[in-house]
Amino acid sequence: MSDYQITPLDHDDIERITAIEQRAHLFPWSASQLAVSPRQFDYHYVLRLATTPSTIIGYFYARCIAGEGEVLNIAIDPDYQGQGWGWVLLNGMITTLRHVGADSIWLEVRESNIPAKALYQKHGFRVVHRRQQYYRCADGHREDAWIMEKRLT
Repeated sequence: MSDYQITPLDHDDIERITAIEQRAHLFPWSASQLAVSPRQFDYHYVLRLATTPSTIIGYFYARCIAGEGEVLNIAIDPDYQGQGWGWVLLNGMITTLRHVGADSIWLEVRESNIPAKALYQKHGFRVVHRRQQYYRCADGHREDAWIMEKRLT
C-alpha cells in the first residue's frame, strides 16, 4: 500500500469528493451538501496518496458532541475499494474522534452493505439497534439500517 495522508478537507477538494460520492453511494449527497462549512464540532477529512496529493482515495464527515462521535458520511473511491483503504480511513476517523474527546462512535449502515458492515465489525463496532425501512432503494423499496457503536473508553 502506498504512502498516504489524511488531511482536513479543503474547498478545492469538493469537486473530487463529489465525483467519488456520486459513484460510491446509491443516493449521494449533493456538491452543496459536501461543501458545508465546518462547524466547531465537525470534522471533514480526505485520504490522499502522499506521492500525488491531488489523488483523493476517500473521505469522511464526522462530528463529536458531548463525547459522542457520529459518522455522517464516509466513502472510498470505488476504484480503490477492496485494497485496504477503508481500513486506513476508518482508523484515521477513529483516531480523530478519540483525539477530540469522543468516548464512543455511532454510525448507521445499510443492511445490504456487507463489506462496510464487516469492516466496522472488525474495528470493534457492534450492532445496537436496527432502524426499519430507513434507506431508500433504487427499486422504490426501503431497507433497514444497522445502528452500530464503538466504545472508545
